[in-house]
Amino acid sequence: MDIDKSQLVKEFGLSISRLAHRMIQNQELAKEAAQEVWFEIIRSIDSFQGNSEISTWIYSIAKRTILRYAGAERTYSTMEINNHFELEPIDYDGAEEEKRQWVKEKCDYCLTAFCHCLNNDARLIFLFREIAGLHYEQIGHIMNLKEENIRQISTRSREKVRHFMNNNCVIYNPQGNCKCRIRKHVIDVDLDKEYNSLSRAAELVAFYQKFDKELPQKNYWEKIISEVFTE
Repeated sequence: MDIDKSQLVKEFGLSISRLAHRMIQNQELAKEAAQEVWFEIIRSIDSFQGNSEISTWIYSIAKRTILRYAGAERTYSTMEINNHFELEPIDYDGAEEEKRQWVKEKCDYCLTAFCHCLNNDARLIFLFREIAGLHYEQIGHIMNLKEENIRQISTRSREKVRHFMNNNCVIYNPQGNCKCRIRKHVIDVDLDKEYNSLSRAAELVAFYQKFDKELPQKNYWEKIISEVFTE
């Protein structure tokens, strides 16, 4: 099949980077994972026969690679994640005009941490659904599970992440008694007001998408793709 590689990059590049970013806490490993996904896609693209949607084929490669990298990280228990939020508050000693950006970056890190209340497979299913916006049947093909099982895992995962955020995120639940370690700074820069409409909607996907759009986009694939296309 004659496939436009540049179009594939435009369509799936950021999505794969975001999946790696949310699946893997160590961002150097996340970068390596996303780059390896693209190495594999470019290496084997000529073997794609069109027996499935190309997005299913691409995300299947992403699944295998990203799960392997995620499996190399230590898995944290729910208790350990909860204990993290009970540590001493984090102070800020940078320039005042850069404080809002610092707060957003810390909050973005927490969004990734919240995902880690799920095991690796459940986390990837959650991200495929909430971040990549894939339908249940397609996720089932990628994960080799029945659609009914994907729906159940997705629902349980969404509720578990929402529970963590409700208890620990002052932006998600401004009225809650959260244990956020930068709560004072979030309040200082009025970040909760900026995200007020998201709080009312309480939609997880809206939170993740807003951070993905506002923070510097993690184009982990750019260098790799540019090298491949110029060979």
